[in-house]
Amino acid sequence: MLPAEIFDAIGDFLYNDEHSLLACSLCRPLLPSTRYHLFSELFMQLRTKKMASLANILRSTCNTISPYVQRVVFDDLTRWVFVAGVSDIENAIRKMPRILSMLPHAEYVRISNTDFEHVPQEIIRCLVSYFHSFANVELHTLHFYRFSEFADLVCSFPTLERVELKQLTWTHSGRGVSNLGRVSSHVEWHVLELKRGENLRELAEWLGVHNPTPIIRSFCYSAASQSEVYQLGNLLRRIAPSLRYLQISFPVSADYERDTLHNFIDLQECTALRSLQYKHILLVPDHAMNTMISLWVSQILSQIPSDSLEDVVFELMLPSGDETCLKELDWSGISSVFSRKEFRYLRSIHFNMNAGTTFSCAHAANYIFDRMPSFRHALRVQMV
Repeated sequence: MLPAEIFDAIGDFLYNDEHSLLACSLCRPLLPSTRYHLFSELFMQLRTKKMASLANILRSTCNTISPYVQRVVFDDLTRWVFVAGVSDIENAIRKMPRILSMLPHAEYVRISNTDFEHVPQEIIRCLVSYFHSFANVELHTLHFYRFSEFADLVCSFPTLERVELKQLTWTHSGRGVSNLGRVSSHVEWHVLELKRGENLRELAEWLGVHNPTPIIRSFCYSAASQSEVYQLGNLLRRIAPSLRYLQISFPVSADYERDTLHNFIDLQECTALRSLQYKHILLVPDHAMNTMISLWVSQILSQIPSDSLEDVVFELMLPSGDETCLKELDWSGISSVFSRKEFRYLRSIHFNMNAGTTFSCAHAANYIFDRMPSFRHALRVQMV
């Protein structure tokens, strides 16, 4: 008999392959691991009949779902309003307390793929009123009429400990940030993606009026203009000490007369950083521009004071489709920084290439491996 850890590893490897997990569940030693992944998320369909059927399943003596459910998901509330109507949804929501009481290990709630402009406020208030037991909230792909509605939603969770945001938008800024509620200072934020510059500004202003500054563990943003770069830089300075995961990209402008680059993001206060991803580092045929960019990557790395860095990802944009542009980078400087900084926990150094059809990833990979022979064990090179 193989050790249980082997079966757990197999289940973890297949975590997002439902068909393979179902097939593996026929093997008794794999059953606990496959159930863990198959039943970890429970999607609730807000219709009275659906909720009644779910309650019957959970009450059944044959129920094998409840012990494994960790996350309760409410997806596409806008569609349920259109299909079922407000009255039916309110009746379905009132059945939630009994269902949640039969899910002892459900710690996360996710609301996703919903346009709240088309969901009546009474439904939102009724739904959230039953979420008081959840300390971990995930808001994915949501649209609000006003930013204040988003802030009110987050502040409505009294036991909140962790909030995760991904692809949120809103049409209007709403009332001033100074008049909005505040989230407790111990809450951890994971801002995985924002889609518009004004969203960054409003979120940054709201978080900025919190005292003390919120704990932001993860932050991802792609700036598209100089004003967004400025806002991004200001926000990063405030949240830098708590950051563990950072993914950013922004346009770079060059001052040829002074031979300098503008809009360099300061990472010197990121003392707890574990993962850094810089996207869209542009390498162009212009030799003068590349001369200024060549030291950029090594300068980024030399800024980081954290010795906890585990992963580094650089996405190199090569619009000419010619891997010879790679020669412009300061490879000796990059290797020197990695050696000098002694990142003890560094596991991987990724170089993701984005180039034309004539680009040879194999040639580029060999070139990078030759430039950084001491780090071949950690280097990863791929096309994106």
